[in-house]
Amino acid sequence: MSFKNAVIVMAAGAGTRFKSKTSKLLHDFAGQPTISYLAKTLSNLKDTQVIFVVSYQKEKIIELLSKNNSFLFVEQKELDGTAGAVRVALPYVDKNVSKIAVVPGDTPLIPSSLISNILNDRADLCVVGCSLDDPSGYGRIKSTNDKKVKAIIEETDLEAKDKKIKVVNTSIYSFKKEFLEKALSKITINKKKKEFYLTDVVCIAVNMKKKINCVRFDEPDLVLGANDRLGFLSLAKEVWNKRAMDHVNNGVTIIDTKSTYIDDDCLIGTDTCIYPNSFITGDSKLEEDVTILEGCRINNTIIKKGSVVGPYVYIDGAEIGTNNKIGPFTYVRPGTKTADKVKIGGFVETKKTVVGSGSKIPHLSYVGDAFIGENVNIGCGVITCNYDGFKKSITNVGDNAFVGSDCQLVAPVNISKNSYVAAGTTVTKDVPEDALALSRTPQKHIEGYVKKVREKNSKK
Repeated sequence: MSFKNAVIVMAAGAGTRFKSKTSKLLHDFAGQPTISYLAKTLSNLKDTQVIFVVSYQKEKIIELLSKNNSFLFVEQKELDGTAGAVRVALPYVDKNVSKIAVVPGDTPLIPSSLISNILNDRADLCVVGCSLDDPSGYGRIKSTNDKKVKAIIEETDLEAKDKKIKVVNTSIYSFKKEFLEKALSKITINKKKKEFYLTDVVCIAVNMKKKINCVRFDEPDLVLGANDRLGFLSLAKEVWNKRAMDHVNNGVTIIDTKSTYIDDDCLIGTDTCIYPNSFITGDSKLEEDVTILEGCRINNTIIKKGSVVGPYVYIDGAEIGTNNKIGPFTYVRPGTKTADKVKIGGFVETKKTVVGSGSKIPHLSYVGDAFIGENVNIGCGVITCNYDGFKKSITNVGDNAFVGSDCQLVAPVNISKNSYVAAGTTVTKDVPEDALALSRTPQKHIEGYVKKVREKNSKK
């Protein structure tokens, strides 16, 4: 396969200003690792080869992005600057490529249209600039009086007069491949940083009398990576909020968009209502007329119409039927699947459990590796003892069965339909249909016992 264009992604740095042992590219940004957004954008470009230059935590970055088999990863073994990163990538660029874009890996919101535009630009060199009221922290794009690009100056090299320049360098470029190859060979090491700066290609292009364009893109949130954690969090917060507002515009009621966090791949039906401090993550799907009360986390879960969840419920990898009532303070673990009109109440935990229509697990129970039939009542404090230290076993409870409070169902065990299990029973054998299971020891009374004990203790 041959390509018309190429994009080189600068993904080698550690992001030292984050003060973290985790690469900045792997930090969660509004629900996904930072680098994932750019990877998704680039994967949609046609006829474009994508090369990631990696170094710090390269194994994790490659593992994260390797699902896309078209990406190429090149290691920058010596971290000798941005020009050094492009140098190690250039030999891997397809021979048919005529235009190369270079983008930083820590800018998750770069629009694909911008990358396409600079790849289609006919200049030998195209730089993307952004105007800021406060440009501190960024290199500046210096231009002549007729607005021709003259140089890019790193902030550490700025003279007093240059600090007044408002147009900053976004570190997004495109080059004709032939020019880039020649320019890289002319870059010399910066004496202060002991690195090779890619920005030096501007001066080289001026000296070679090459055509230089500056594309102004004055939406800084989309083209400038955050310099520190506070900026990163602020930018992510804006993304969360915008995403929530998009759902509001599509017919979802969100009480507070600034405290509701919805991942990009989630689907939410009309007239669903979400209360504050809730997280809807992964590939969750909420149908219409669902209510998510405050403080919930719904992850990789389907919730069908009319169900009410919360408050303070965690549902992970489950499928909730129509008109269910879940919560409060409930943990619904992966593999749980409920039918219609099911109740899973307060302080209940379920795992790999199928619950039939109309059944109830109202409170303070653990039900794991179980099949619960229709119209079953599971009393308070019931536990399915599904693990013997070696293997998990199944509990089956038939339709219309009643399990009283404080029972232990020791799997594998079957409780047949229409049967009763008395409160306080430990079930170790199958319960027949229409039977009552009872394992209590007989209750006895010792008359006068308390009086004797009190008299004895009072004499001491």
